[in-house]
Amino acid sequence: MAPAAAGAQPAPVIAAAPAPGAAPTAAGAAAAVPPKPERSLMDEVGRQVGLTARHAVNGLASIPAALSDGLTAPINAGLDKVMGNGNGFRFQKAGESLNKVMTAAGLPAPETATERVVGDAATALTGVGGTMAAGNALASMGGPLSKAVGAMLTASPGTQAVSAVTGAGAAGATREAGGGAGAQMAAALIGGAAPSVLPFARDASIRGVMRGGEQGRQRVEDTIKTFEGAAGTTPTVGQATGSHAIQAAETGLSNVIGSSGIMVRRGEIQSRAMDESVRKLSATLAPSASGAEAGEAITSGVNAFRDSMKNTQQRLYSQLDKHIPADTAVSVNKTQEALQSLNEGIAGAPSISRFFQNSKISSIERALLADLDAASLASIPAGMASTGISAAKGQLPYQAVQKLRSMVGREIADNSLVADVPRSKWRALYSALSDDMGGAAQQAGPQAEQAWGRANRFTKLGMERIDQLETIVNRDTPEKIFKAATTGVAEGGTTIRRVMKSLPLENRQEVTAAVLQRLGRAKNGMQNDVADVFSSETFLTNLAAMSPEAKGALFSSSGFPGLRYKIDQMARMASDRRDGAKVFANPSGTARQTGMLGWIGGLATALGTGNAAMLTGALAAPVVANAVAKKLTSPEFVRGLAERTEMNPALAPSLVNAATPRGFSAEAHAAYAEDKKKQEQERAPRLGFSSNR
Repeated sequence: MAPAAAGAQPAPVIAAAPAPGAAPTAAGAAAAVPPKPERSLMDEVGRQVGLTARHAVNGLASIPAALSDGLTAPINAGLDKVMGNGNGFRFQKAGESLNKVMTAAGLPAPETATERVVGDAATALTGVGGTMAAGNALASMGGPLSKAVGAMLTASPGTQAVSAVTGAGAAGATREAGGGAGAQMAAALIGGAAPSVLPFARDASIRGVMRGGEQGRQRVEDTIKTFEGAAGTTPTVGQATGSHAIQAAETGLSNVIGSSGIMVRRGEIQSRAMDESVRKLSATLAPSASGAEAGEAITSGVNAFRDSMKNTQQRLYSQLDKHIPADTAVSVNKTQEALQSLNEGIAGAPSISRFFQNSKISSIERALLADLDAASLASIPAGMASTGISAAKGQLPYQAVQKLRSMVGREIADNSLVADVPRSKWRALYSALSDDMGGAAQQAGPQAEQAWGRANRFTKLGMERIDQLETIVNRDTPEKIFKAATTGVAEGGTTIRRVMKSLPLENRQEVTAAVLQRLGRAKNGMQNDVADVFSSETFLTNLAAMSPEAKGALFSSSGFPGLRYKIDQMARMASDRRDGAKVFANPSGTARQTGMLGWIGGLATALGTGNAAMLTGALAAPVVANAVAKKLTSPEFVRGLAERTEMNPALAPSLVNAATPRGFSAEAHAAYAEDKKKQEQERAPRLGFSSNR
């Protein structure tokens, strides 16, 4: 049976039975119908209600009827073989039997070709509801296969509905034109597939031209993610695809009347979005960040580092104190040698030597020798001095050495450029005292030596760090401190790494925020009166000038999750903007002005010469350019290019619906026409409608 005869009903009454051996058709039956008088409005309304009911029943029963016909078809074939020549008992097709019942119940049948085709479409559309119900029932069964089939049958209900109408309509129109069962089936399948296949073919061709294959699709997807992640905006088609041809077209459109404003606005939207993203990052890290604030944060952080180092240093040396009694005699030979070296004169030039000797260091040396002599005498037991026994010189109590070293360390920490003793001399004395304490720790045993090693290593590294940091913070203004800290980021970032490692988290965030604010600050020639113009080109240039080490120090240690990745996204976005349309390469707008003048000149020429073709082209150019620019900058269109071109999942169920028989066949129209006419006439007064008034 022709599947596209869905919902088709017996044609109007024919005047005579078909000739023997001739297959009656709906078209032939319709041609023999005598003219009928017009129906009243109420009769027509009642008739349409009845037709709608018939189509709905046929549609809902289409799948069960198709299953029933599938079972009875082989039985009928067997009966034909037994009876011979198809004479004898046969099981009638379920759809035709159902229509007989509805006709007997007084429901009207389509009379014209239009009614029959519309009825086919309505029946098929109702049948989609049955397909959906069957799909939902299968999906609820729980088995993997039933779920898969259920998902297929319920995919894209809207497309299935459209496919049902187009498929059934195409098959019905083919039938009314005299097409046979095979032609109707082909029309049904083609019409049912069209709503899925045509968009697929359209999208595949557009995406293929715009972006290419899977590699191009991936590039578009990555670029969209970059723009959205960096600034919450979308690229243009040229930026997303990287196509030089499209980028050239976008550049041209930026200079053409009708489209230049669209292209410029898209560029401004991207620039503002990027600027806003940088501002938000900076505000999140430190709301009031500036060069001065960052400089003060560095100073505060360095001071905090110095205090923290002192506390840790005291804690480590207190562990050493537990292993060495306070009155333990400690040799200070290293300290004596250091003082002697610091106060050493120039042989043969004693007068000149005084100018290179520090009076305070010389006084410390003399005082140390006096304390050593006193300690030496104090160490001789009472009554033994007259015997000539002398104590070993060069020793002081451990407690005294420890305190002396602490005092020297304080001098180093508090030292300034105008101090009376250079820091280098204090450091030499501090190092010698540390060595003497190390000797005492070695004499006290492994535990003392281990404790001294930890404390000494920490102190040495900490003092080296402080020396490095003080070269930065010893500036007269916070702005200069910030500038000194961020100098040399292109050569490896050693300075900024040391600074950031020494600062508490909140101070690191101040520095990072201040650097962020400056990355995209446009050059002076492009600035406004408040100097807050953002430039993605400047942002990219400044960021590219940073070494990876400096980027890591600034953006990976700020405590802001994903900051380094977001900064890299911004850099990629700025790069794509630079490589795309050159709409920003001509900020003065001279190219756009030239394009405007050219268009005006062409329009004036067309008007002056009366050239209709030229005038039409001049007037159409802005309209076309405007439409193309809108498409190339449309976020929806760009996102569509990142999608895979896949066939609509509604295709399979649409083909199933198109191949499902519904209602009467074409041959049955003529066979039942006369009977239906009589039944309608008999029931018309009771049901409120008639086919022959």
